[in-house]
This record gives sequence, C-alpha cells and structure tokens, in this order.
Amino acid sequence: MHKKILVTGGAGFVGSHLCERLAEDPKNLVVSLDNYFRGSELNHVPGVKYILGSTSQIGELIDFTPDYIYHLGEYSRVEQSFDDIEKVWQFNKDGIFSVLQYCRKTGAKFNYAGSSTKFGDGGLGRSQSPYAWTKASNK
Repeated sequence: MHKKILVTGGAGFVGSHLCERLAEDPKNLVVSLDNYFRGSELNHVPGVKYILGSTSQIGELIDFTPDYIYHLGEYSRVEQSFDDIEKVWQFNKDGIFSVLQYCRKTGAKFNYAGSSTKFGDGGLGRSQSPYAWTKASNK
C-alpha cells in the first residue's frame, strides 16, 4: 500500500532524518513543506519532494491528500525566541492551527513533535520562554 506522507520542516535537522527514514520504503511518497528559516537545502534527501512555504499556507501549497502529516516545522530556538516573539507565534501557533485545520479537512493522520522544554524544572519550564510556552500549549 502506497503511503503519502507530508513532513513539515523536512529540511531541518530532525525533519531531514525523518524524511530519510520514511523515503527508505519505496512505497512511500514523501513530501517536505519547509520555509527554510532553520532548514537547509544541504539536508535534502534523494527521493523526497521539497516545497518552499510556510505551514500557515499548507492548504494552498499541498496539492495532494496525505495519509500522514509529521509536523516538525516550528520555531525551535529557546533563547532566541525572546527576540523573535512574532515569528514564534507565526510558526508555532498560526502554523499548527493551519496544519490541524488541513488534517480535519483531508482526514490526514497527525503526528506532532512536542518539546522536552515543557518538562524542565518539574513542568515549570513550560512558561519560561515564548518557545516553551507555544510548544507546551500546542500539546
């Protein structure tokens, strides 16, 4: 059975490794949606289709119905998040909202990469940075 898989953030460090693993199965069609804020073309994996764009544009940019969506395409820097609050909100809140709406519309199964940051300090770490708060509140 062929599986259509979308990986948001597939050109990032973790996303590229996930794409690599998923693309090992020739029955999988693997597509990455990445805005290249942290991702890089150097992380591209053979056999994976790459689409440049934001997760908030998922409904406009993805022209197929995925079976699975692995959502890794979010802002992921703790210290820098204090200086990039607008980007953190755009990537981590607006982005996940669009991805979830897309899953609801298409029936794609959703897989989310949460964050260990929210578990720091016995759970108190969830409110210690814009990054940690958005990740914890998305779960």
